Amino acid sequence: MAIYTNFEDIPFNEVDISPFNKAYLKYMMEGIHRGIENIHARVEVILLNGQLIPYSVKDGGNKESWIHSFTGQYIDEMHSEVDRMEMPGVIKTLANQLLNIGRTILRFTGEKTVTVFPSFMSTTMYEGFEFDQIQEVTRILVARFPKHAIVYRTLNDKFHQEKMKQLAGVGYSEMISRAIYIFAPSDGHSKNERKDLKKDMKRFEKSGYTFTSEIKDDEFSQLMPLYKQVYLDKYSDFNPHYTEDFFRFIYNELNLAWFVVKDSDRIISFMGVSQTGNVLFPAYFGMDQSVKGLYFMTSGLLYNFAKDNGYQINNSAGAKDYKLARGSRPYLEYHYIYYKHLKIVPFVSYALFTKVATPLGKYLLKKLQFK
Repeated sequence: MAIYTNFEDIPFNEVDISPFNKAYLKYMMEGIHRGIENIHARVEVILLNGQLIPYSVKDGGNKESWIHSFTGQYIDEMHSEVDRMEMPGVIKTLANQLLNIGRTILRFTGEKTVTVFPSFMSTTMYEGFEFDQIQEVTRILVARFPKHAIVYRTLNDKFHQEKMKQLAGVGYSEMISRAIYIFAPSDGHSKNERKDLKKDMKRFEKSGYTFTSEIKDDEFSQLMPLYKQVYLDKYSDFNPHYTEDFFRFIYNELNLAWFVVKDSDRIISFMGVSQTGNVLFPAYFGMDQSVKGLYFMTSGLLYNFAKDNGYQINNSAGAKDYKLARGSRPYLEYHYIYYKHLKIVPFVSYALFTKVATPLGKYLLKKLQFK
């Protein structure tokens, strides 16, 4: 066993790098902050029995993107959600007060976490990872980071039931994350679901817009305003703050499928899609919010691609009505967290979230997001 904090020291000639992308591992270890401005984490690697196991370390602090922060996800992001929702003032006040209580509970954890297999995306795709060394990995990380909780993010009921059992068997607790929507061509889709997908494609065909999978080097500056319109301006400042450098890097170095829609020479929407096995995940997205029906058209291209190739789509959260109408099915997503080694205050704080908030969150998500 060895731990590497510098990329240059890793003996790549002695290990099987898959399923990791070597360039992305280098990018993460040399400073993910330059690509995602509101994530401050360092990345290290365990070499164990010939397997490279990267992990990211968060040493407390707030104002982090929700994709790498519990406070960011459960409190800051939810405050933004409550502010956007139309509800009576009394209920909105009560919701914000409950979130403030949650913030206090999480503050007592210290927000010190170690995330195993970090992807720095809203969803981590575990389909290519083996979990046969969880117990030893946990032992190593607990010894190295005795004040940090150990975390595996974004496992779901559809794809990861066996991995979730393995984690629970080692002593990890489930922490409810979100409701997500997964599309599988093999599911029995209704006539209306099939018809809505066809409408999306017909709308694109009549639009006069064009589709490409390529982005020219001088076009990356067009991506940033489109991303910001959707995720930062419309939704929450706690979404990832990607940089132009980051989009250029992932386009050149990662094996993503790109769905780019243009109006003449101008990019009006883009989607960078990650693939693991037969599962697609639209990891990066942006669009011109002023173009009517553009979300339907861009997503329709992805759904049509998945149907033609027999792929499933992990559609993440959001846009519930659209995704359900096109035949996606809802599932619960969880983080798995190990905190048994922590001192009493952070231990109790995490216990409140896993033993109290998780059952309540499951109930509410099924009531509000599954129909």
